[in-house]
Amino acid sequence: MAEALRIENLNFSIYENVRTPAAKGGVISKVFGNIFRSSSLTHRQILKDINMSLHPGETVCIGGPSGQGKSLLLRLIAGLEKPDSGSLFYFGEYIPREKHSALQIALRQVGLVLQNGALISNLTVRDNVALPLRYHRRGSEKEIAEKVGMALDLMRVSSVASNFPHTLSAGMLKRVAIARSWVMDPKLLLMDEPTAGLDNYNRRNLLPLIDNMRSLFQTTIVIVTHDLRMADELDSNLIFLHDKTLTEPHSFDYWMQSKEVFAVQLFRDLQKRDGLY
Repeated sequence: MAEALRIENLNFSIYENVRTPAAKGGVISKVFGNIFRSSSLTHRQILKDINMSLHPGETVCIGGPSGQGKSLLLRLIAGLEKPDSGSLFYFGEYIPREKHSALQIALRQVGLVLQNGALISNLTVRDNVALPLRYHRRGSEKEIAEKVGMALDLMRVSSVASNFPHTLSAGMLKRVAIARSWVMDPKLLLMDEPTAGLDNYNRRNLLPLIDNMRSLFQTTIVIVTHDLRMADELDSNLIFLHDKTLTEPHSFDYWMQSKEVFAVQLFRDLQKRDGLY
């Protein structure tokens, strides 16, 4: 069986505009009385030689300090950004860079749940969840209503189907956002910080619902998270984005005992938050 996702030697850089002091004979422009120094572009690599492989029905968590490019990696997998170089395969199919777009990848049944949920404020929960089905013309209104009902039931948000997003708790917003992605039958689901901002009660309620997608529908799930214990509770491997690249996948317990300096620091912070250190 083909891998759900395979990434080979992916690289991504940004180019930043850096102003420098105007040297003698350099370019100086005067606009509205202000003098601007000459500027140049500087190259900064964010992701380097990224390699990852996932089997159908597998869940993996990606951790690491803030600002390392974890959310960017999800955006690259989802087609919202193009890599500088490297290869991405979705269920055995290679998507060349010129076709690497959000639409093309969504058509391969890849879903993305953003950290803020990105629900549309003037649509009810029911219509938010139905939106991608209507956009892609997936069935009649009756078929769409049935599919939306299943998604709302799966994520236990049927009771707020007629509500607008601003009336929902943080936990409900997360679940509705996941329902909206699930309604498109994703074979690969990308989730950015699904437990961020949730209290312990809502977090405990959300994790079994995420795990249900794997056990009931064999959905492959990639989760970017600072909530490292999620890997233990979902019985998934944990990968770290460190020094611009991904580590090998290992269990939560493996990393808990690791002597790698970055892992020791991350787990020390985790234990402090849990009151164990």
